Amino acid sequence: MKKLGIMDIGSNSIKLLIANLYSERYFDITYEKKIQFRMGQFIDSKKDLTTEGFYKLRDILSYFKHICEVEEVTDIKAIATETMRRLKNSENIIHQLQHQLHITIELIPGELEAYYGYLATHHTIDLSDYLQIDIGGSSMEIVLVKQKQLIHAISLPLGAIITTKNFELDSSLTKDKEKLFNAHMKQTFEEISWLKDAIHLPVIGIGGTIRTISKLYRNRIGDSLKLQHQYRLSDTNLEEMYQLLAPLTLKDRQELKGLSKDRADIVLGCLMTIRSLFNYIDSKSLIINRYGIRQGVIFNQLNIPPQSVLDYSLSNLLYHYRLPIHHNDRLKQSSITLANQLQINDLSSTNILKASSKLSDIGQIISYQNNAKHTFYLLMNISINGLNVKEQLMTAYTIRAGEKYNLKIEPEHQMLLSTEEFEHCKKLSLIVQLCSYLNALKSEFNSIDVSEETISIKFSKTIPSPYLIRLNQLSTLYLEQFNRPLKLIII
Repeated sequence: MKKLGIMDIGSNSIKLLIANLYSERYFDITYEKKIQFRMGQFIDSKKDLTTEGFYKLRDILSYFKHICEVEEVTDIKAIATETMRRLKNSENIIHQLQHQLHITIELIPGELEAYYGYLATHHTIDLSDYLQIDIGGSSMEIVLVKQKQLIHAISLPLGAIITTKNFELDSSLTKDKEKLFNAHMKQTFEEISWLKDAIHLPVIGIGGTIRTISKLYRNRIGDSLKLQHQYRLSDTNLEEMYQLLAPLTLKDRQELKGLSKDRADIVLGCLMTIRSLFNYIDSKSLIINRYGIRQGVIFNQLNIPPQSVLDYSLSNLLYHYRLPIHHNDRLKQSSITLANQLQINDLSSTNILKASSKLSDIGQIISYQNNAKHTFYLLMNISINGLNVKEQLMTAYTIRAGEKYNLKIEPEHQMLLSTEEFEHCKKLSLIVQLCSYLNALKSEFNSIDVSEETISIKFSKTIPSPYLIRLNQLSTLYLEQFNRPLKLIII
């Protein structure tokens, strides 16, 4: 195992991430910390970092280094981005920090920053063609991806802090400011010739301020689900947020639920940038990526096998929860096969069955008793990359229904999950349950045949009575959900 510490020196904050890297393939994040530090406030008229700014920066990095030592980190990688790139005395600052703290700091170019962001999406969101934006405090990286390959990338000095300052968006927004902002953004986008290849593509958004916009929207509609990776906002949703934020003063914004003070003065600039980009490429969807360049650094150090985002994520989670990587492979395959025979073969259902089969036992890490309940809790608090938020919620209910078939939707989930979707979870749960019993009866089980009237299961010898009782109970539920009972045959 390799223990990696990543320090990210940004314009709005400095972040530390500590991760364990296993067998060059898998990882888990064990620690994350962010300290607010607006470097731009400590840049003088000569574009040098002031002495006060240097001491503050050094103190934060020294603190992070101490954490790394306590956590027994074996490798520290510190990266500095746009604000440090703009400093005239950046070379001297980095030299002093390295000499005094005995750490290596890499001043990465904008293109590499964009590439790390691309890796963070490539390995966590299963999408082929998209435009990615990473809006930081001082810069914005734009990446065009086609067939999952990075085609073009550019870094622009259009971070949320910069645009907010240049167009005075931290005060009341006027029509003149809005007009000037939109004209400037349009001209900037027109100078990027390849951006026209992104027309109608979905946009994947990276960065804390973009996630804040998502959080604000979810709070506004009463969505209390903690999951945010792959949360999707439509162009209409973004326009609603713009109409909410645009008339507000900075003080009004600071009072909004879910908006911290350090985000209040820059969130409008970030939203206006996204809105301008959406108008330029006529995009209809913003997909939130909760990962960023720090995770991209991790992926860059791994040798990830060629598999889908979901399959890799499931393997990584199993490794994290100390279950065999191939745990429940047989259950996964048999569940998908039975679902196909029942003509449930859409991609979303297949992915939910994959995740439900593979992760049905992760609750055991808390306690073997009430495993399904603990698993449900974990699935409400972890990211399963390759599933969108609704699919992850449905996975949790599919597993929970295996223990408690007559369960009801939790009140906080009723706005996210329709009655029809909830009933679909029950169907998928019945598929997993039956396949689980048949896998346990592998020495007795012979074959299964799905017809219009029945589901005939043939056994080569008598099966133990507890299984027989449970299969007969399942038969009643199959008749209710699939309009066909289970027919058990001993041959």
